Amino acid sequence: MKKMIFRILLLLFLGIFLFALWKLWGFRQAYKKGDDEYDDLRDKYVEESTEDGKDPHKCPIEINFADLKKANPDVVGWIYIDKNVKYPIVQTTDNDYYLHRTFEKEQNINGAIFLDAACLPPFDTWNSIVYGHNMNSGKMFGYLKRYYDTAYNKDADYKKHEFIWILTPDKDMEFQVFAAREISVKIDADNNTVYHPAYMIDFEWDEDIEAYLKEAVEKSLYKTRTKPDPADPIVTLSTCTSTTEAGRFIVQGTLIQETDHIDPPAKEKDHKK
Repeated sequence: MKKMIFRILLLLFLGIFLFALWKLWGFRQAYKKGDDEYDDLRDKYVEESTEDGKDPHKCPIEINFADLKKANPDVVGWIYIDKNVKYPIVQTTDNDYYLHRTFEKEQNINGAIFLDAACLPPFDTWNSIVYGHNMNSGKMFGYLKRYYDTAYNKDADYKKHEFIWILTPDKDMEFQVFAAREISVKIDADNNTVYHPAYMIDFEWDEDIEAYLKEAVEKSLYKTRTKPDPADPIVTLSTCTSTTEAGRFIVQGTLIQETDHIDPPAKEKDHKK
């Protein structure tokens, strides 16, 4: 009888172990599928600069938005910080759609990098809010905490990743980081983010903008060498944290230059003879 119970328990534990392995394999495949999609997008629509960083204030990539928009009309821009953070930015009428859908609208845990639905026209509001998942692999916005959160990574140094580029079909925008911090948002019964003052996109009075910037600088994890001007638009990059369900980590940059964007010519496809 004891042997029978032992065998049953052994089979049960073995079944649980195999099921866990299957689930883990499924997660890894989902991560890889999402990563492969974004790698493919970079290969198709991104032109790397040949100037090899000669001008630190010139974005080292160009985006073929004409063809990118054919792939997904929801695209409104492309973010570039470095080789680890370079993704298309999409926008739709709500902030849930791309949480678990990739740029190509495939269901995937990676989701997409997306602009807040209220930021209309895209990147013309005073505060443009861009969201992305905090993936353990560092993908999507996973590198934000590694680069800017000194409480999470003692070796984090914002000066190594001080400039954030947002490219759109109309213009290139360079932002300089002036604040980074963790915030706690309000969550409703449906697990939706309700509100936090950091997510205000526009203000009626200049005094309110000045108060907003003052609070952002004072609550930042560290002082930066950048002093934001209330007259200049800002960008807020937002990702979740692993500490609390309501926790968010935000990185904020102020606009330091804006130039017209010209699409590079479409890549010629190889034709088999």
